[in-house]
Amino acid sequence: MTRFDGSLRLEGERVLLRPFGPADLDAITTAMREGENFLPPNVPSGGDPLHWWLSQGVHDLARTGLGLHLAVTDRVTGGLSGAIGIWGVDWPVGAALCGYAIRRPERGRGLATDALRTLSRWALSEGGLRRLELRIREGNVPSLRVAEKSGFRHEGLLRAADRDPDGGIAGQHVFSLLAADLEAGDSAAGTRRLVGVGVGPGDPELVTAKGVRILREADVVLVPVMAPDEEGRAESVVRAYTTKAERVVFALNDRGGVTERRAAAWDAAAERVVRAFDDGAATVAFATIGDPHVYSTFTYLAQTVRELRPGTEIAAVPGITAMQDLAARSGTVLAEGAESVTLVPMTGGDAAFTALRSALESGDTVVAYKFGSVADEVIGALKDAGRLDGAVYGARLGLPGEEVRAARELTGPVPYLSALIVPGVRRGGRGGRL
Repeated sequence: MTRFDGSLRLEGERVLLRPFGPADLDAITTAMREGENFLPPNVPSGGDPLHWWLSQGVHDLARTGLGLHLAVTDRVTGGLSGAIGIWGVDWPVGAALCGYAIRRPERGRGLATDALRTLSRWALSEGGLRRLELRIREGNVPSLRVAEKSGFRHEGLLRAADRDPDGGIAGQHVFSLLAADLEAGDSAAGTRRLVGVGVGPGDPELVTAKGVRILREADVVLVPVMAPDEEGRAESVVRAYTTKAERVVFALNDRGGVTERRAAAWDAAAERVVRAFDDGAATVAFATIGDPHVYSTFTYLAQTVRELRPGTEIAAVPGITAMQDLAARSGTVLAEGAESVTLVPMTGGDAAFTALRSALESGDTVVAYKFGSVADEVIGALKDAGRLDGAVYGARLGLPGEEVRAARELTGPVPYLSALIVPGVRRGGRGGRL
């Protein structure tokens, strides 16, 4: 194929995509008077050129293979809701640019997403193209969300490539969708995946490349919070890479085992995952601080989802843990030679302190987590074991207000999410622990 059908009509769930015609003149004129552009690239607006474009120009655009420009109309009312188009076609490569615009009164109804899905799937399956590319101004969050929901993959940011609404210079995000992506999606149509994504201690730069890709490709991204109106640490990291971040409330600060509140939160989050699958989501990502398999609530979510939907595929993307980040920021060696590393969560009462003292006696590296409420007692245990020197404390790693300091300098309250590294006792010079 080297040209398009100018009379093309495509039906989506909510929209009908059809050719423009003279009957659209009044609606387009009104929209353009209000500052909204419905013309394809490089076509003049106003007066006779606009009449020409409506009567003949869009058909010439399709006939010559230069592009395709269609009206986005509401399937129920038939009213003109916007426009969508393909241009800059490279037929030998099978690549083209794509863009869309929805009138302001029609926004927020999912029309742009339905229109983009409908046109892109036709273009890559029947329209002779292999690649569609979107370029979206940096900061245009609604349009970025449309691209993500439509299955387009983020490829990067073109710096200083666009203008923002105030006339300043902005970057331009590049998204693409390939015919191969559609084929891969069709082959996995029956698969439902829940993926735990470790997003590290709080610094967005410490998320792995695979983690970023999964967050962007997932149909739904859930982030745990303690209250629906509070941004959690995982959410702040996720929003550095995608606008898809839906809060689910967990009893993250509950103590005392499986409380009624904790169990209810696990159930509610799992039911949200199942609803997403029922609504057509193939992949649901759950972003968790640190690593999904290290003291993460993802463990309980995955177990509950398995019970509700036994066929669900459970996967995880590892993340950098707080002890690794603290070791890097403080220049502390976690282990060398034949040393062991013992990780002790200080939320287990007397049993936790028994484990801590035993680990300190070994002379190897000891890491304490979540010791904010018992900080004085933990420091006392280090003094008693003669292990306070060299111990390092960290909290809010990678975030405003970050603290990294020697443990002996601790005074006053300590945040709950704190980490403490007591490095191994190393004597005998280089390689002494081999």
